[in-house]
Amino acid sequence: MSRFSAIRLRRKDLEAMKEKGETCELAVIGLVYADDDVDPELVKATITSTRVYGRILGRKDTQEALLSVSAIR
Repeated sequence: MSRFSAIRLRRKDLEAMKEKGETCELAVIGLVYADDDVDPELVKATITSTRVYGRILGRKDTQEALLSVSAIR
């Protein structure tokens, strides 16, 4: 699990994780920013759990995908 004050979700990074069969859990106090080309399916395939104490920025459907795997709502 990673803890950051801010994290940027980039499509190429998430696709590389998916290709390797890797997943991650996010714990963020601060900001999560998902690039516009990050779609909900990619989020659900690579992120197993999120705990975000702060803001999530990005496409509305991607924000909802992050919240759907969230431990905190």
